Amino acid sequence: MYYVDPYGKPLGYEDVFTKIDLCREHYAAVGLGEDYVDRFIR
Repeated sequence: MYYVDPYGKPLGYEDVFTKIDLCREHYAAVGLGEDYVDRFIR
């Protein structure tokens, strides 16, 4: 997904890899370890 401002200027993006990175960061922060997300990925 690409995010743009009202004038079409790119602001950022998300894809499956950025979502996985976000999950790794979250799981590490709550004490589960960043590899916890691997159990949900085939």
